[in-house]
Amino acid sequence: MRPLEQSLIAKTGRLDDCEDGLVCTNAFAAVIDGATDKTGRRFNGLTSGRYAMQVVAEALTTLAPSTDHTNAVVALTQALADSLPRELAAEDRPAAVATVYSVSRREVWQIGDVGYWFEGLATADRSSNRKVVDDIAIAMRAAVLTAALLRGISQEDLAVNDIGREAILPLLRSQWAFSNNLAAGHLAYGVLNGLPVPPELVTAVQVPEAVQELVIASDGYPRIFPTLAQTEEYLAVLMAKDPLCMGPLAGTKGLRPGAVGYDDRAYLRIEL
Repeated sequence: MRPLEQSLIAKTGRLDDCEDGLVCTNAFAAVIDGATDKTGRRFNGLTSGRYAMQVVAEALTTLAPSTDHTNAVVALTQALADSLPRELAAEDRPAAVATVYSVSRREVWQIGDVGYWFEGLATADRSSNRKVVDDIAIAMRAAVLTAALLRGISQEDLAVNDIGREAILPLLRSQWAFSNNLAAGHLAYGVLNGLPVPPELVTAVQVPEAVQELVIASDGYPRIFPTLAQTEEYLAVLMAKDPLCMGPLAGTKGLRPGAVGYDDRAYLRIEL
């Protein structure tokens, strides 16, 4: 395995703010996406998303190359748990999602909504692996913004004061109750937050022997293409058309004035 293309871009344009991360060793390749902070709490001076991303990335580099996906998730979970105060409330826990490629097993492991693509798969769209609660929040945010536009509030004003995101914040702040919780039914989703991840919320996919390249990318990209240039070009076109992210880029947040994206983004293309 060797990296062919990799890119890491913070939505603010400042890499120190980025809550996405890349790992590429002889044994594993991964994109890790730290959950956007909603509490303002800091861990070692970092936002919770950046902290979780860094802990998971470091732990991934210590795994034995032959580790299977079940034991890998347990080890990554334990690494994050060991780094946090025991008394930390569930809703305050730093969290991250990740998609990992195992060289020895030739498998893609997915915990959460980091996407991937290889030849033979349909072009990967970020909506295809989005959690159900996000679809609910996205629809509500879009409705609030649409109503505001119809009332005559300008797109520029809504970019500065995203009343749609304000409307969905209570849901975003409480959705932790669905994380790693099969009792939540169709709302349940897997996440690395230091608490056990049910096996049902982790996927492992065998990569066919004929496949020569694999792309892993965070949801800062609306669609994954075989090259970084194609993926960036598609994003740029949609951001120009839909800066509020309520149409083809529909999401839980929009493009802030001066930002270079609606979210941090990471892209990794490897030769297998």
